[in-house]
Amino acid sequence: MKATTDNIGSCILHVCTSCRISGAPREPKEDRQGFILYKKISEAIRDNDLQDRVELRPAECLSICPRPCGIALSSAGAWTYLFGDQEPNKTVQEILDCLKLYLKTSDGFMVRGLRPKALRSSILGRVPPITREETCI
Repeated sequence: MKATTDNIGSCILHVCTSCRISGAPREPKEDRQGFILYKKISEAIRDNDLQDRVELRPAECLSICPRPCGIALSSAGAWTYLFGDQEPNKTVQEILDCLKLYLKTSDGFMVRGLRPKALRSSILGRVPPITREETCI
């Protein structure tokens, strides 16, 4: 979808499927917290109006191991966000609410106080948008 001047048309949500809490076994991968979070978000997106605007992608590793479970939110020409500390059994709805907020912006910038509670203190980074003039040749 093409972005409009009123809001971001679509975005990508990356979910680290290799995330696991400290001490949890590495195998099977399907039992890792990150994989479970990915599956729960996939089901939740499929069941609401976000399915046509959010591309959910599994990420092999977001390299935030001390703060599992990790997600990254991005869109062309918009701010990119990286969050940790997400919980498959607690924060899926807040992640969806954050996606809705992100999509309502024109540039992806989300004020901390407007983000759902689970996505305020769990932020690990925010990267400014790259404009066409700034892209590498």
